[in-house]
Amino acid sequence: MFRYSNDPHNQVPGNGPVLDLSIGTASYFSTDGGLTQWGGNALFATGSYNGDGDQASHWKDASGVNACGPQLGIMDPTFCYAQRGEVTALDLAAFDAIGWNIAVNSRGSNYLMNTAQIYRQFATTPVPEPTTWAMMIVGFGLMGGAMRRSRKVASTRVSFA
Repeated sequence: MFRYSNDPHNQVPGNGPVLDLSIGTASYFSTDGGLTQWGGNALFATGSYNGDGDQASHWKDASGVNACGPQLGIMDPTFCYAQRGEVTALDLAAFDAIGWNIAVNSRGSNYLMNTAQIYRQFATTPVPEPTTWAMMIVGFGLMGGAMRRSRKVASTRVSFA
């Protein structure tokens, strides 16, 4: 796991960071054993029960009461109505840490792609309508009929002497 805190319950000897899966603690995402928060702003939500009310596997809601504020990434626990989701370098780093193969270097990156850009980039070509298919089939049929009709058939006569 990549969820660390500064040992709020003094369970581990010393004062270094510890892996922390508990609820209600200021946990953060780290890929260097808890020494630093990734990107400086990678706090996790503290949980829906006895925490801040958001799912503990998501980022800490940066906007607080205002859910329409800037997004931390696609794992931000709150979205406002009609607000675009944004995939950020923080999301890519988390997905890379849990085993996804990421082609983008998320370290030191200002990567940001919103859902509208994703839809445009990966848009598929539209499927032809049934009337288009019917017109194409009728057209091929008429072309085949015209070709068959224009073909000259050579007649062979057999005569016996």
